[in-house]
Amino acid sequence: MAFFRSRYDDHLSRKFFHLTSGTILAYLFVSLLTRTESIIGMGIGMMILLPLDLIRLRIPRLNRVMVRLYGPLLREGEDSKPSAQLYYVLGVTWAVVALPKPVAIHAILCLAWMDPIAAIYGVRFGRRSWGDVFKELIPSSEGRIPEQVTRKTLEGSFAGFVAAFLAGVVAWTGPWAAAQIDGTLVWTHPLHVLLLSVAGAAASVVAEAWPSQWDDNASVPFWCGLIVWALATVIGLPLSYF
Repeated sequence: MAFFRSRYDDHLSRKFFHLTSGTILAYLFVSLLTRTESIIGMGIGMMILLPLDLIRLRIPRLNRVMVRLYGPLLREGEDSKPSAQLYYVLGVTWAVVALPKPVAIHAILCLAWMDPIAAIYGVRFGRRSWGDVFKELIPSSEGRIPEQVTRKTLEGSFAGFVAAFLAGVVAWTGPWAAAQIDGTLVWTHPLHVLLLSVAGAAASVVAEAWPSQWDDNASVPFWCGLIVWALATVIGLPLSYF
């Protein structure tokens, strides 16, 4: 169908929805809802989306209706497999359930900001692909690097890295990242903010680019959250699960 786009197209309606929905979810998590309320909300979302997505794939008539309704948000092939929106909700749910609040916000904002910015900038301004870089640096790598990686552009990856880096800065400078120690509010040290933001951005860009059995809407928050949490633990930040 005409409205389907590949992952390499400038799919603005999908990118805008991706960016705004993740930002709104992060805002609700830090400003209006407790962790328990957030978990309940995301759980309800999963209980609605998962069976609906599975059922519509088994009932052609329902699938056609869903495709007509949500066509502008669909990518090529999602009329015959689970939609990326299901993995998006799964990724956010994992972050809310498993991660300390600043790490969860970091992972959610990286998911929301990195991929749309990287895709839009790469499609519109990308001139040099990673495939060209690999050919120059490692001639023997031709044909061995997955196409999903080689087709991406340096410009898009750099824009995505910057967006994910800014997501880290926001996550670690907000009031939710401060900790009460002996009655004193302690903020994250700027050097630690820098290290965590760079680590999260690098993890997000690699997770989005490298092919796996996971959709990147699930792999980005998972790997970003896991690596940032590990680094924060090594640094010794006073993180509270709740």
